[in-house]
Amino acid sequence: MKKALFVVVSLSLMLSLSAFAGEHKKCTKPVQDCLNSMVVKLKSSGFIGVELDKGKGGVLKITKVVEGSPAEKAGIKQGDELFAINGIRFNDENHKKISKVKLPGKRVSCTIKRDGASREVKLTLSPMPADLMSKYIGEHMLSHAKQGESVAKADK
Repeated sequence: MKKALFVVVSLSLMLSLSAFAGEHKKCTKPVQDCLNSMVVKLKSSGFIGVELDKGKGGVLKITKVVEGSPAEKAGIKQGDELFAINGIRFNDENHKKISKVKLPGKRVSCTIKRDGASREVKLTLSPMPADLMSKYIGEHMLSHAKQGESVAKADK
């Protein structure tokens, strides 16, 4: 399973599920373009406050609930599975629909599964805390640095 840093749910929970829900593909953008894009996306996306693992069949299992986050206040727990936001299922096809829903200050309904039972949890998305935004951006920028090291070694 791959570690997801969501946002949302920010999933940017889905923010870009591929960029922040842990599918660490090599980023092909120039570093500054990537940095600018990440800052814009993270600042404009609502934050749920969970970290996820993407498992078999695309199931998003919550591995961490950020202290003080909307998720914690709504009673979401580690081990829950996140399926949908406002009835829109988390998958690659629904990325654009979800990004329109995930705005800071917006009240949303998240569908989670706990102990085999589905339930709806209502919460208000918050802006992503600056310390977490810095962490996620820093981790991604390190991947750029590692890619640069790999290219430099290959050129020798």
